[in-house]
Amino acid sequence: MHEQLVHLWGIAERPNINIQVVPPSAGGHYALLGAFAIAVAGNAVRAAYLETVAEGYIAEIPAVLSEVSLVFDTLRSETLTRGASRDLIMKWAGDYDGPD
Repeated sequence: MHEQLVHLWGIAERPNINIQVVPPSAGGHYALLGAFAIAVAGNAVRAAYLETVAEGYIAEIPAVLSEVSLVFDTLRSETLTRGASRDLIMKWAGDYDGPD
């Protein structure tokens, strides 16, 4: 786990990668019930990939895309800043033993 967290911290240094952690203090959030990805072209959401326990599917219906965007924005409002997220990742890495 230590090596994985250090790797995550390292890639968070890249300018094109933004990792933001939802802290445990935020509690549960329904957006964390399944994985999703949003495809944006220009300034518009064009599609979303949603996973459930049984399957994954691509959504292109505007009402669904609006809901997914709202869920993402709500979840993101609960995250730590980029710097605070990196600090927490390194704190967690320190909680695990490094390689022997």
